[in-house]
Amino acid sequence: MSNRESGPAIVVGIDGSKSAMHAALWAIDEAVHRDVPLRLVYVVDVAAHAHAHAAAATPATGTSDVQRRQATARAALYDVLRAIDATGKPVIVETDILWGRPLTKLMQESRSALMVCVGSIGLNHARSGQGSVAGALAGSSLCPVAVIQQAPDGTVTPHISSVVAEVDNGSVLRHAFAEARLRGVPLRAVSVQANHVDDQKGSEQGQLDRRLSRWTRLYPDVPVEPALVRTRARRYMADHAEPGQLFVTDAHTAQLCSVYGAGSSVLTVRCGNL
Repeated sequence: MSNRESGPAIVVGIDGSKSAMHAALWAIDEAVHRDVPLRLVYVVDVAAHAHAHAAAATPATGTSDVQRRQATARAALYDVLRAIDATGKPVIVETDILWGRPLTKLMQESRSALMVCVGSIGLNHARSGQGSVAGALAGSSLCPVAVIQQAPDGTVTPHISSVVAEVDNGSVLRHAFAEARLRGVPLRAVSVQANHVDDQKGSEQGQLDRRLSRWTRLYPDVPVEPALVRTRARRYMADHAEPGQLFVTDAHTAQLCSVYGAGSSVLTVRCGNL
C-alpha cells in the first residue's frame, strides 16, 4: 500500500498496537494545525524474521510470507484510518508500507517530516543497537519526536491535560508554549535549582518570572505555572509523571533521564527545531 504525496507531514509509526493508534489520534491536531497531511507509516521489519525463514524458504513460501505481512500491514493501517475518520476532523491522511528496519525507515522519514510520532508501547519496545526505537529516534531524528502514552484505562482517545517543560532551552520552551496553546491546557514551566538556601528563593523566582515574560507576551492565552524545584529532572519526572501530561524536552535530557518509561508522553525537541 502506498499513498504518498511529496512535502512535509506529521509522520506516525504504525505497528498494529493500540499504543500506535493512540499516537495517530494524538497527531491529528498537529497535522490540522499546521495544514499538512498526517502520514501513517507501517514498517515491515525485514530483519526480525529473516533468520527464521531463511532455512526453510522456498519461492512459494517466500511469496506467501510477503503477502501475509503485507496483509497485516494493510489491516493495521485500515484500522487507524477508520479511527481517524470517526473523529470527523478535517485531516488529509497518507499511508505507506515500507520494508526495512523501523529505526532506519523512521529516521529517513524525519528528513522531511515536521514531527514523528510513535506509541510508548510497540515500536518503543523494539530494540535497536542504541536501545529502544523511540529513544534512538529521538536522539538522532532531524525533527521533533513525540512518544505518546496510552491512557491507563485502556481507552484509545488521547487526552493531554497539561504540558511541562524546563525553562533553560528556548527551542524547548517555544514548542512547549505552542503545544499548550494547541491543546488548550496550562503549561508548568520548571526551573531546576541546585541551591538550597531559602533566602535566595525570592531572587530565583524573580529570575524565572523574567525569563518567562517574553513567552507570556507571545502566548497570552496560555496559563503558566512557574515552578522552582530542588531536584533533578529525572526525579521530578518520576514523581510527577502521568499519562495526561506532555513533557517537552531536548534530546540530550530525554536520553540522560530515560523519560520514555516515566509514564508521561514526551515531545523531544532538537536544538534548532523552531
